Formats: sequence, C-alpha cells, structure tokens
Amino acid sequence: PTLMKKLFTLLLLAVIALPALAFDDNDYQKFVKEVKQDVWGRNLPQFNNRTIPAQYKNESAVILARYEELTVDLSKKFNVFALGNLKQNTAVYLKRYLIKINDKAALDKFSTFDFRTYDRSFNEFMLREDHRTVLGVRVIKANGTVKEVSSDEYQDDNEGKKGQEKRAKLAVPDLQVGDLIDYFTYDFDVIKEDNLDPTLFIFRADYPILDYQIHCAIDKKLCTQYRTMNGAPDFKSGQNGDNITLDAHVKNIDKTLPDYAFNPIAQAPFTLLYVTNTNVGLYYTPESAKQKGLQANPDAKVIQKDAWQPWSDYKLKWTLYKKLNKVVKDAKKLKTDEEKADYVYNYMVMQTLLFKRPYENAYNFSTLFPSILDRLKVEYGRGITTSLYNEPLDQLINYSDATRFIILKNGKCYFPLKRAVGANIIPSIYQNRDALRTDKPKKFAKGPFTSFKIAGSDASDNIETVDIDAAIDGGMMNIRRQNTMSGCEKEDIIPIYTTAEELVKAWGKPYEFTTFSDAYSYKESEAKARAAERAEQDKKDIPENFAKEIKAYHDKAPVKINGTKVLNFGENNLPFSYTVDYQMDGLVKKAGRNIVVSVGQLFGQQTHIEGKARKRDMDLIYDYPRSYSVTLNLNIPSGYSVAQESLQKLNNHIDNEAVRLTTKAEISDGKLVIIFQKVYKQQRVPVAKWEQVLSMLDRAYEFTSQQIILKKK
Repeated sequence: PTLMKKLFTLLLLAVIALPALAFDDNDYQKFVKEVKQDVWGRNLPQFNNRTIPAQYKNESAVILARYEELTVDLSKKFNVFALGNLKQNTAVYLKRYLIKINDKAALDKFSTFDFRTYDRSFNEFMLREDHRTVLGVRVIKANGTVKEVSSDEYQDDNEGKKGQEKRAKLAVPDLQVGDLIDYFTYDFDVIKEDNLDPTLFIFRADYPILDYQIHCAIDKKLCTQYRTMNGAPDFKSGQNGDNITLDAHVKNIDKTLPDYAFNPIAQAPFTLLYVTNTNVGLYYTPESAKQKGLQANPDAKVIQKDAWQPWSDYKLKWTLYKKLNKVVKDAKKLKTDEEKADYVYNYMVMQTLLFKRPYENAYNFSTLFPSILDRLKVEYGRGITTSLYNEPLDQLINYSDATRFIILKNGKCYFPLKRAVGANIIPSIYQNRDALRTDKPKKFAKGPFTSFKIAGSDASDNIETVDIDAAIDGGMMNIRRQNTMSGCEKEDIIPIYTTAEELVKAWGKPYEFTTFSDAYSYKESEAKARAAERAEQDKKDIPENFAKEIKAYHDKAPVKINGTKVLNFGENNLPFSYTVDYQMDGLVKKAGRNIVVSVGQLFGQQTHIEGKARKRDMDLIYDYPRSYSVTLNLNIPSGYSVAQESLQKLNNHIDNEAVRLTTKAEISDGKLVIIFQKVYKQQRVPVAKWEQVLSMLDRAYEFTSQQIILKKK
C-alpha cells in the first residue's frame, strides 16, 4: 500500500506539473530568435559568393551554396512516469541554401513557404516528444543589400485545425527575378525511447549546385549506419570528443535531376543514414545496430538477417474477427491451395478498397496471412524484397526498408495490401525486384535462402483504353467517353470513382456481402449508421473526383457534366471501367462556311519535353510497361464533309524497341474515326534509346494541336 501511495503521489505531482511544462508561442518566438542569431552568425564563406559561371545563365535557378548539418546527442533524463531514466535523442538538422532566382518558375517556387513551427505530441510509448522548426529567410538584391524577412511577415496557419502541431506560412515580400534568396530550416527534435527518422542526403537537385557541404556529429554511444548509393561520394569520418564526425564537400554539381521517367532511389546519387539508439524500449532492435559507433556501408546480408529475425521470432497468435473467421471457414470448402489463398487475399483487398486504407499494415499482413494459411492447411514459404521506392535488397541499409511477402508452393506471391488490386496482379512497386525466399516453416531467420526475381508484366497486361463518341452541338462539343483499365493501371483508381455501396455489390458476392454495412464488424445499428455517413460522403466526393478527372484529361473544366457511371469494378481480375458524359467549349470554331475542330485535344494530355530536359544522361525508369489507346468517333454534321488530304496529317507510325506510336484516321459510316495508340514496352529504357522515346513523345504532343476542317458541301 505504501508503494502504491508513493506512486499515486508522484503521478498526481506529474499531472499538476504538466501545464507548467507547456511550450507556448512565447517560448517558440524566443527559440526562433536564438536559432536565427546562431545560424546567421556562422562562418560559412560559401554563402558570401555572388558569382555565377556563365554556363548557368539560362538555368531557372542556381544553388550557389547548400549546407546541411546533423547533430545527434544521446542523453538520459529522469521521468516520473517511467520511474527511472529515459534514453532520449536530441537531434538538430540544419539545411541552408543560397539560390539565384533566374526566372518566374523559380520565383514562384521560392516565394512561399509552409512549415511546422512546433509540435508537442505523444509517441507510441505515451512519452511527450518535442519537435520544433525554424525558418529563416533573407533576400539579397543585385546591388548587394541584404534584407531579413521579419517575424511579422510569418502568418499563423492553424485556423480551424485541432491538435498539438502548429504551422505557419510565409509569402516572401519583395522577392524578384534576379535576386538571391538565402534561407534555412532548422529542425530540433527531442525523441524519447525511440529513433530518428532516416536522413537522406541527395548529391543532385533540380538546379546546378556550386557548393554542397555536409557535416554530421553523432554521439558515439549511438549506432550510425549509412549507405552511399548510385555513385554518391563517401563521407570522411573522424572523431571529435564523444562524437563521430562525417563530412562531405562537393563543388560544381552541374547535372540536375530529370522530371520525366526518373526514379531518384534507383538513379540519383544519395546517402541514406540511420542513427539507432541501441538500448531503448523498441519492438525490435536489429542485431547489426547493437554495435555502437560507425558502420559505413555495412554488408547487406547482415541487414537482411535483421529483416528476417523479428518475423521468425514472432510468437503471438492471431484472434480473428467474426467476419474474417467466416471467410476462413468458407475458404476451407474450396479445392486448391491457390483458390483458398486467393479467396482470403481478395477479401482483404476488398476491405482495403472499401475503407481506402490497407486492411492490415505490411507487418501485420506478414503474420496474419500465414496464420490463416496454417488454419487452411495451405503450404507456403516466405520472402523479402524491397519496393521500387527503396534501395535494392543487395544494398539494404535498414531492416524496415524490406517488404515481407508470402509464396505458395506453386510460386504464386501475395504482397502487402497498399497497392493491391487482386490476387492475380503483383503490385507494380514489387515487379522485377530482387528477392529472397525460404520454405523453412519455423526459425527461418538463418535460412536456407534462395535468390530470385519477382515476375514483371508486359505492356499488354497494363492497358488503358479510351472510347469516345463526340458530336458537334453549335459551338460546343458533346462528349461521351469510356475509360477501361486493366492490370496495374487499376492501382489507386478504383476507390476514387466508386461508392462503397457499388464496391460491395461487385466485390462482396463471394463473401455474401450485399450492402456496405456488412463490411463493418460493429453491431447492426452502428454499422448502418456508419454506412449512411459514408454514403453522404461518397455523394459529395465521387462527383468532385469525376470533375477533376475531366479537367485533367482536357486541361480545362467542362461547361457541363451530364452524367458519370462506373461500369465494371475490377473484381476477379476484370478491368475497371467508367463513363463520363459532358460538354466542352473551345474545341469547335466557325471559319466562314466551314467548321474547324481541334480533334487533337480529345486524346488526353501528352507529355511535353522542352528546354534542357531534352538532353538526358540517365536511363528512363517507368513504373511499369503499359499501353494507352484512344478511339474517337466524331459525328460529321449533315451537309459537311472532311477533305481526304486533311486526314493524311493525322497518320503517324513510330515503332522501336522502347516505344510505339500509331495514329490513323478514316471516314466510316458518316463518322470521322481516329485511332491513337501509344505503347511503353519496357520498364527501364537505356539512355542510349532516349532519342527514340523523345521522337515519340514529340509526335504525340504535336498531335494534340491537330485540327480538321469540316467543309460545307
């Protein structure tokens, strides 16, 4: 009882003390002032440079100096709730830039900032964390005058928002083309019993960089692991007191990052750095991170073992919800292992689409799905890979970057649900990725492992087909368009245009779901109330999404939308399709007795590569190979005809190893029929074939400006 009394007294004191510990706007402004004095007062001579080499005069902007500094200290702090010492990381991450603004595009980009000021939140251990960000901005005019943007110019951006996070925005006053902007962000984080997010240093940018310097000072009692990727320069390491130091200084980085068909993780030179507190109350501390100090470019096999170990160690048993239990029970009646696994997986996909979030996160999926297969007596193996947006498996730097998946004996793979559209389609982010598998049922962390490559797809698997019926109506054009998607083209699309009720009717039949309320695990009245709430939300969201789709297709809003409808819902590996019926202006013009029709604008927006982007020194990487095909049927008004010679200019044909473009036009049954087909044959196209791709993109873009003349007979 005495101990309980003491605990209660301590808890009461802590609760009373909490308001006094609050961090408010006055504290933040004091912090801002101190940080600005520190940062602006630093001796960084590269920020005094005002000279830009002549070779960069046509660049949108030039980064004269870029400086990044990361410091991480480990400390202990007594905590009343923990009744002992907490391990906490205090991290400061400073990023400072000096940029010359050469055109309006750069001016628009650097004229406004939106940032978090501070955030007092609780982490998963119910420990209060402290996050603060300071933004400092100075404008340097051509005559050399320097003006710091006053704190009065920063606008509070928290109206109508709840929660602990505070935000602000800044419209930089009097910034003009020809000016220099010198700005920094300073992130201060106190993280208790947890680890910092990884830090990414990219040795390229959207603009040339004259001087890029990095300095890190990290407590040697922490574990510091980093991986240099794609030709990034290595750090020079050293020690300063109790800190490990990492330094890099690179000058004249003239190559920039392409916008088109570019995957920075696979192509940009970067370094990924993880700092791990080796002795905190985490779910899992990887074996490799238990060694304090610096690990530069560690062996990926060691990190892979870290990815396997917690999966192998997992001991908890899943208790299934009533509805999932029924799904498992029904799956037992199916004949083959694949049918059983598909039945359960597609149920999870349906729930993911319905609620617009994964039915289970990736880690939970990796233990839940095999536990269900065990109940179904389905044999399986396990695999790890990395997604298209993470480092390759043979260059793994952190176990959490690996994705777990399940493999049946016949080789069929089941991946986490984030981009899943069905059991028979491998999500695009895992296609063609290197993987490891093991068939050992338990204690599999040591293998044996088999290397393999996950299957990819072809352009014929991932198709978007567009069918258009168009008719001239005075100065307007009435358009009825049907879009049909298959394969990976269905990813991230289905829930945008489909109501919950429609989805359930299509996907729910095998599970005896007839209405959306069936998808909930609540009692009937609660489920119906939530379904009604969602129906109201869908009534608002779906028409808005269709309106955005039409605007994106034409780069212009329609005059009127007559109707929209989803025809097929993508279940059972079927395509997803919808129709939109609307009216556009600006496509039809009178020219004397004749009519000019801008037919090219009926085929969707086409990529336009211009300026320095036309020169390329890196391979092209697409999300996946795909085909895009549009068929237009335009009614020719009575009393008008199309000159045969004007059809000739609508015919194109380009076909090479990388891409294909075919366009052709003809008159058939009183209609102008135009077919436009574009195929991207490969996921990765060598840079040597860039000109082949560019010529196709140019021709497709030129096609959008094509017009035909309807002559009065």
